Amino acid sequence: MRTLDSLTLGSKWGSTLAGKKIGGGETQGLQYNSITPRFGVELGVDKPLLALDDEEVGALVQLAAERGVVVARDQDMTPQQQADFAHRLGSPLTTPVNKGKLPEELLLIQANEKSKGVAGNGWHSDVSSAVKPPGLSMLRMDIVPDAGGDTLFADMRQVFESLSPAMQNFLQTLHARHEPRGHYLYLSGAKRLDELPSVEHPVVRSHPLTGDKAIYVNDGFVAKIVELSGSESRALLNMLYDLVAYAVNFQCRVRWQPNTVVFWDNRVVQHHAAFDYWPERRRGYRATIEGEAPILLQ
Repeated sequence: MRTLDSLTLGSKWGSTLAGKKIGGGETQGLQYNSITPRFGVELGVDKPLLALDDEEVGALVQLAAERGVVVARDQDMTPQQQADFAHRLGSPLTTPVNKGKLPEELLLIQANEKSKGVAGNGWHSDVSSAVKPPGLSMLRMDIVPDAGGDTLFADMRQVFESLSPAMQNFLQTLHARHEPRGHYLYLSGAKRLDELPSVEHPVVRSHPLTGDKAIYVNDGFVAKIVELSGSESRALLNMLYDLVAYAVNFQCRVRWQPNTVVFWDNRVVQHHAAFDYWPERRRGYRATIEGEAPILLQ
């Protein structure tokens, strides 16, 4: 085990960053290297996140919108500092489950020798059953196993682009019903799932900062395609989920180190936490930034 001792996104950043082109390896002073040619980047270690000015934070948000996943290594910060940084990204979601043990903006992510499973072990987009689903997620790990525990990410824009024009056009006419599941019940503080309403979102959504179109259905929260019969819905969803799981050219994989921070944009990214390290420990803290109601721009 390795360890160490120690506003809606679109409205906040869109007007100042829209149209600014991100270059090959630097944007607004942020140096980065690509994880894959189109998807995912890793920042240089020359400047800690906590030292970024407002313009650089805006560039970070835009970089996540364009590349989906942003990795920052060696980020030494306390939980409170992480919660404070999350407010610079937008409006963090809060949870009542911490009960004073952590800032309300953070969710504890952990597994140990007693764990039979972990949250996030399956392809999904965070809490897509919300009326305004999350935009950015920010996860920092401080305890990681010697090997394993990677997080896989899938670019739902490339999944959409891989489809035939006829299928793309068809999907853009459809909506999916997203239902809260057990993990979200725990986070919300509600006592029963039927206290949390289901919502309908377009099957294809547009990113508010880039205009990119992305598939927006996931096995974690979607119950049915509204306009289709049950058998038609299952067939279509299974086809899309297979693309997410098996099309490795649309994926990137992040190996965690102590004090690694990863940002991902849930509007265009799904992720899967590998649980292959039992009985070792893994612990981190996630902040999730409120997004906006998904829409499709034609």
